[in-house]
Amino acid sequence: MTSKKKKIIILAACILFLVPVCYVGYEVYCVTRDASIRIQRGAIDRIFTSESSVYYDDGKTPIGVFFDKTHCKYITYKEIPKVFIKALVAAEDADYFRHNGVDIKAIIRAFITNIRSRKVVQGGSTITQQAAKNIFKREKRSYMAKFRELFQAFLLERKYTKEEILEMYTNQFFVTGYGNGLGIAAQCFFDKDARNLDLIEAAFIAGSVKGPNRYNPFIKKNEEEQKKARQMAKERKDYVLTKMLDLNFITKEQYQEAKDKEVPFKEGRISYRLNVIMDYIRDQLESDYFRTILREQGIENAESSGISVYTSINKEIQEAALASLRTHLPLMDARLSGYSVTEVPEKYWDLFKSDSTGSGAGLPFLAKITKISCDKNLCQINVQWNEVEKGIVEEEGLKPMAEAWLKWKNGKWAGVDKTSLRSFLANFKEGDIVPVQFIQTEKTATRLCLSKIPELEAGMIVLNKGMVKAMVGGFLDRFFNRAVDARRQLGSIFKPIVYTSALQLKWNILDPLKNVRDTFKFEGEYYQPRPDHTPTSDTVSMAWAGAKSENLATVWLLYHLTDQLNRGEFKKVAQLVGLDRGEDESYLEYKKRIRDKYGIFVNTRVMTDAAFEKSKEDVEPDIIFGNYDQILPELNWLDYDADTNQPDPKGDKKYLQTRYSFKRLCDLNTRMKADYVELIGSLDRIRYDGSGFDGDEGLLQPFSRFYRTISEQGQERIIYTNDPTALYPPALVPVTAEWAISREAMFKSDEVWVDGLFPSEVLDILQKKTSENLRSMLTYKRYDPNGLYWVRDFRTLVNLLYLVHMSRHIGISTPLDPVLSLALGSGSISLKDAALAYQAIMTGQVYPISPGSDLSMAPIITKIVDREGEVLWEYEPRPVKILGDTVSGQVTEILRKVMEEGTGQRAKNSVNISGIPIPTFGKTGTSNRYRNSSFVGFIPGPNQKTGKLDLMEGYVIAGYVGFDDNRPMKSKNWSIYGATGALPLWTDTANAIVNNQGYKKYISPADLAFEPYSGLFSDNNQFLAATVSPFSGLPEQTEEGELSPDLMVDAVNQDGKLILKRHFEPLSGAIK
Repeated sequence: MTSKKKKIIILAACILFLVPVCYVGYEVYCVTRDASIRIQRGAIDRIFTSESSVYYDDGKTPIGVFFDKTHCKYITYKEIPKVFIKALVAAEDADYFRHNGVDIKAIIRAFITNIRSRKVVQGGSTITQQAAKNIFKREKRSYMAKFRELFQAFLLERKYTKEEILEMYTNQFFVTGYGNGLGIAAQCFFDKDARNLDLIEAAFIAGSVKGPNRYNPFIKKNEEEQKKARQMAKERKDYVLTKMLDLNFITKEQYQEAKDKEVPFKEGRISYRLNVIMDYIRDQLESDYFRTILREQGIENAESSGISVYTSINKEIQEAALASLRTHLPLMDARLSGYSVTEVPEKYWDLFKSDSTGSGAGLPFLAKITKISCDKNLCQINVQWNEVEKGIVEEEGLKPMAEAWLKWKNGKWAGVDKTSLRSFLANFKEGDIVPVQFIQTEKTATRLCLSKIPELEAGMIVLNKGMVKAMVGGFLDRFFNRAVDARRQLGSIFKPIVYTSALQLKWNILDPLKNVRDTFKFEGEYYQPRPDHTPTSDTVSMAWAGAKSENLATVWLLYHLTDQLNRGEFKKVAQLVGLDRGEDESYLEYKKRIRDKYGIFVNTRVMTDAAFEKSKEDVEPDIIFGNYDQILPELNWLDYDADTNQPDPKGDKKYLQTRYSFKRLCDLNTRMKADYVELIGSLDRIRYDGSGFDGDEGLLQPFSRFYRTISEQGQERIIYTNDPTALYPPALVPVTAEWAISREAMFKSDEVWVDGLFPSEVLDILQKKTSENLRSMLTYKRYDPNGLYWVRDFRTLVNLLYLVHMSRHIGISTPLDPVLSLALGSGSISLKDAALAYQAIMTGQVYPISPGSDLSMAPIITKIVDREGEVLWEYEPRPVKILGDTVSGQVTEILRKVMEEGTGQRAKNSVNISGIPIPTFGKTGTSNRYRNSSFVGFIPGPNQKTGKLDLMEGYVIAGYVGFDDNRPMKSKNWSIYGATGALPLWTDTANAIVNNQGYKKYISPADLAFEPYSGLFSDNNQFLAATVSPFSGLPEQTEEGELSPDLMVDAVNQDGKLILKRHFEPLSGAIK
């Protein structure tokens, strides 16, 4: 080897040696420099009490802070129970008192595990290292971060004693969003002071320091999760006890006694929660998603880490929603239950004492009446609070509550005058304590209004482009989040979700729906929905079913949800909901699953019904060829054999819908033919025997069930019925012998309309086809897909499961039962669920917080920054298209008609900018017996580029009003339903949004006044304006100058005829 080569090799070796040495030296220098500041006791103490601030969407105004000083329970080493020290050392670091901050064996063990896993999954950290991680700057998991942590641990051991380090760690470890350390853990889990912990309690806390949420039963959502958490807690406790026994920290007797016992959880109160927004943000930070992200950044406890959390909450919208709720709820409550000065609940006294000036968007506060004045010229009360401050409740501040009280007492038409105001003030006396709210403050006195602490509660939530802009959890806005955690039956709010499902499955908003009292049979049970008002038409369009909130038509639509689909399309929907036969599934396995899991039983009776369902489709060409196409919609209403003996829920049979029983019509058709033969015979006798028209009654008897009328198409029609009063129109002319002889050539039996519903020849064709199809179907296996396609129970099951499937995909995370009453909102869901669903309807999109994540976590956090100013995480909206533009646009059109023609008319033109109305879309909801009043809807937002209103920029607003115990909101003179309960809160919030400067500055008043709907719908939606009946919402011709409502429909005009478009766009299973 040459000398030159040797020099090169030596130089390379030096470089290879010096580079890592220099790098390590640099890292040591950096760590030492940083540690020289952070390792000081004062700096460490400040870290222990770090606050994590939360900000509104302006990025400057604070909402609040997590982990303030009220959440700290610092305990010294001497105060730490010895049993806990032993348990912690046994669980986390058996050699703690023997090593110098680093356990080499544990590091080697962790290194081998990480190599095998090809990533850092185990740390091998000692108690000293874990304390160092909390004291020094947190870093992402890496081998270099581990090296720094080791060196930091050495520095910590040099500076402090083992006892001091253990004290630090004991006050650091994460317990809950309300605090850290042993003191908080003892109170949180066992409601006791740390010094009183026993062996079992100490072993559990020591074993849970790295993941307390896994074992915390108090934060679990249901009994099953709580039971699992308690079982895991016992297992963890037993693990620590075993370690303690191995180290001779406890005796075998102590071990056995403690091992046999459960962890004795007893929930303790740490502190009052700040408000529901802070709670919701805390819950998100403690979710698996955010905890994983923050742990990767070295943060175990977000609440005490000193991070800054930026949110999407808008301060103006939030305060307006809260103020509206606090203004309306006391008045609503007074209309239901009157007013009494003794009604301030005892549990609120401490709260109002701590917040005695009513801070925070109109929260009432308690004041003492010092003087009552009421004469011809003056009605007012003087009050005092805080022993010093005074105010006046003048007539202006008394009237709203006085009027509410008067309506409770005398009825909804009662108004306030001087006499009634004096009568109201007679309820008060000097010294009474009453809730009041500020109106305004002047130089001489503070003007107030009289309020009430209501039992009635409410929730509100506002979404914009996927993010939460406001959230109100109740009157106090703390303790319980009714916008997220309350599960309520929101009633008709659910109906648009049914319409969305139908439009995806080839229905059109102008399709006629049966809107009469009916009985729906499913899996042996009968369901008979009731209308909450008298329907104006027996047939309505889907649009009018929504606008007028028709219960009967909506349930009928759900029952027939897949009726527009061909066999291939139906098969695809069945696959989506898991009802199709799997590739590797045998016939017997499939049969067992469908029969035993889903309750679908197939016998000869069911096969007959299925054959009939198939026949209805088969005979459509014959019906069209025979010029009877006007009966096609009613053909779908036919049931093979409606159970005429099935009673109404209240025992009243007069509403039973048996007219569309095919079996009944066939029996009637047979009787008609017999009567017809007798009628022809009577005519022959009258004509040839000279009996005359005034012969015996027996001769004229066959004429008694035949009537004539003029059809809607202007054609003369013969009807056979045994109950002419049940027909529409009822004005029928009896067929006489004179008329029959004069028209005998046109009087044919196969053209007679049986019960005014179907021509006899159609019933004959249908009956014959049913027999043929039954013979064919009996050759199939009973659970063969070709046969199941026609089985009504199976089709209904597919319908119900698809509705549940679609609901989950648009944001309803609450489990729903597949029952027919779901169409009317029988499923209990949260307000947040409803808002997310309407957001999907409005935009056609869903907004998962991350690709593929659960939609239940509505984004509210926009950015997280650590205490050094480094961005740890930032929300990147990635909307997923889930509804077609046509489907979204057509449901939106239904919701527009709710506001213009239907149950939301109270809010028509009530949302405006300087008197110019903003388009509104929404749906009212009232559950059975007035237990819940809800309104969910949306308004468009400004498009910054075009200056026009745009639904893609829109705001979804959802609200409900109801008692927490779900009792009816009804009194002798007053009741609260959708339009009188939640709608006023909705309107106030919507007005706050549109009159916000950030909204108004992009809007052109001229464009808004003359073209409010321009640009609202996608350019792809070439909808057609159709004139419809104000009673049924079905297309109708109008005379010039006649006013009828218009609908924007998905249709084309061909030679003056409206041709409805249909789309097959079922949701896939891509979204969780």
